[in-house]
Amino acid sequence: MSLPEAGPAAEAQPSLPPSPPLNLAQRAAFRALLAVLWTARRLPDKPLYRIAFAVGAGLSLLMPARREQVRRNLEHVCRWLVDNDMAIPRVAAAARDPRALDRMARTTFGHWVVTYVEAALGPRYSGEELRDRFVPSDPAASAEAISARPPGEVGLIHMAMHFGSVDLSALYGTRVGALPVTGPMEFVESPLARAYFDRVRFELGVTIVPLDGAAASLTAALDRGEAVGVVADRNIVGSGVKVDLFGAPIRLPIGPAVLSVQTGAPIYLEAIERTGPGEWLGHTVAIRPAPGTRRREATRSIIEQEARAFERIIARAPEQWTTLFFPIWSDEDET
Repeated sequence: MSLPEAGPAAEAQPSLPPSPPLNLAQRAAFRALLAVLWTARRLPDKPLYRIAFAVGAGLSLLMPARREQVRRNLEHVCRWLVDNDMAIPRVAAAARDPRALDRMARTTFGHWVVTYVEAALGPRYSGEELRDRFVPSDPAASAEAISARPPGEVGLIHMAMHFGSVDLSALYGTRVGALPVTGPMEFVESPLARAYFDRVRFELGVTIVPLDGAAASLTAALDRGEAVGVVADRNIVGSGVKVDLFGAPIRLPIGPAVLSVQTGAPIYLEAIERTGPGEWLGHTVAIRPAPGTRRREATRSIIEQEARAFERIIARAPEQWTTLFFPIWSDEDET
């Protein structure tokens, strides 16, 4: 997300374009999809996650180009973690043994498919069940990140990453947290896919705003003392800002840092790590610039803290970082 200078909250919030109408075949497919969702949400979830993982691992054999992209990125990450004494045993094995690296790449595909199944099944979980299923790695930080803000104070920013269960992170924030959540989303052009994502995102309880004009909508939500959710480990819109990640330069979206500096809203990085089928460990990291820092330095400090936090979290389970499916480090970032 790339944010321009955000001024006062806009009087009218931009909304997503209306969903395109479905033709007869698409309507039939959509109804069938809803029937599958209805059925799946009433079945035991852990076997479904195991099946999804197996399907994903199998897909890795049918998608050689994507598998090679994942493998190259994993190799970079694993070797850097070894060089910096941050590698757990299986990561160290993947860094030195091509067969172990291949296994980790297949596992990455398994987690990739599980991500979609979690998004589909997520609305079945009540707030009470989410409390039982999610174990916070830092209970105090987790409680602070989902608590109501004092009257008159600006809201807070939930920063997510494409790691583990992104959608369940949003669901946890809305069903367990005390604040309404607003977040920007990419526009999906396919009518059938758009109808599906509209349905699932509505069930998450998050107010969705388009990427274009997101700055005003998110600023307004923060001014109301609410929460905003942004995904910040992959640049989608704008040029981003250069920072080293795993020892090489990439570009991360500057929007969350700018939004925090301009509004004073605190940032909490949230990542949901899978520890087993239907079991999750929640990571919450408070990100703050040094007091009294000027805007430019404060923005840079936030970006650097993000990158270091990404490295620490991804080090626990690199195969759960689905950004591995995309080019991360490229020659153009060297210029």
